[in-house]
Amino acid sequence: MSSTANTRSEPRWTRRKEARPEEITAAALELFVERGFAATRLEDVAARAGVSKGTVYLYFANKEDLFKAVVREGLVSPIAEMKGFVEQFPGAASSCCAC
Repeated sequence: MSSTANTRSEPRWTRRKEARPEEITAAALELFVERGFAATRLEDVAARAGVSKGTVYLYFANKEDLFKAVVREGLVSPIAEMKGFVEQFPGAASSCCAC
């Protein structure tokens, strides 16, 4: 049994299908940071995520699409979330800091 399988709390086949894209993008982010885009192979992403290479292709057409998803999930979503917090802030900007 591989070390990746040992670190998971449950076998890969019992995890929810809905969680797979997030698991794949998380694994891809780790590898893109460690190795860079060019040196990251989809086989390595699949292994890190605990899925087959074919499973990666079920969710992402190619490495470029996977990278776009990583950027969307890692940057665009948090920025949109912060924008929502700012829009809901009831006070003035000057009341939140000692300027």
